[in-house]
Amino acid sequence: MPLHVYPSIGASGKVPAGWVPSRHGTIKYSIRPPSMLRYLRTLLPGRWKKVIKKGTTGEVHYFEQESGRVADVKCY
Repeated sequence: MPLHVYPSIGASGKVPAGWVPSRHGTIKYSIRPPSMLRYLRTLLPGRWKKVIKKGTTGEVHYFEQESGRVADVKCY
């Protein structure tokens, strides 16, 4: 499963127009499958977190690197 790294969730093109994150609606936690963490580190070395961000029309799930770059952006 090839993943692409983007500078932000907006740059991924997968967040709907008009989506605004809600206040205090962000959850960040460690990546559980070690194989996924190893794969993300091959794309961009450093610390990665799994992020769920609630917004006006749903949630955005993605992986975030410590620099702020993101991968595997999905909207629910």
